[in-house]
Amino acid sequence: MVAKRRYAVGVARREQILEAAREVFSVRGYRGGSMRDVAARVGLSLAGVLHYFPSKEDLLAEVLQQRDDIDIPWFEEKWAELGSFRLAVRELQVRNMERAGVMRLFVTLSAEAADPQHPAHDFFAKRYRTSRELFSRTLAKARERGEVVEGASGPLLIAVLDGLQVQWLLDPDFDLLTALDAYLDSITR
Repeated sequence: MVAKRRYAVGVARREQILEAAREVFSVRGYRGGSMRDVAARVGLSLAGVLHYFPSKEDLLAEVLQQRDDIDIPWFEEKWAELGSFRLAVRELQVRNMERAGVMRLFVTLSAEAADPQHPAHDFFAKRYRTSRELFSRTLAKARERGEVVEGASGPLLIAVLDGLQVQWLLDPDFDLLTALDAYLDSITR
């Protein structure tokens, strides 16, 4: 029983550290945020954080992977639930807006990671390749269902979503959802 309790405490502490890292990296970027900043947010020493994540790169990798591990199945379930590609994309964007810190983290890190020396460069390069393939397959499926027009492009959809997010983060008065609806009008039936 004691081992199970220690395990549960360890899992909870790990999640706290990941949440703190998301906050620190989203505000300060990867290079500007430190492991000490993360440790301070969760009331641990640097050694305490390093017990769970042996390096800043390991922590970053886990933060990044966790979002994709959650968001991809969420989108697929939402599409099945709503029966509409258009509504599922819109709901994904609403969900992202509700988690502005996570959105800011990805916008900041994806821009930083354009530098080949950045520790997340390979992650984002692979993520965009995978996302292009995933969105292209998803759009093909939506096209087969008669939900989107011929020529709707996975890479273009990603560019629109990412670009709208940057504009909204820079100007919270920007009506992201109206702009998204206008784009979706052009690709959905």
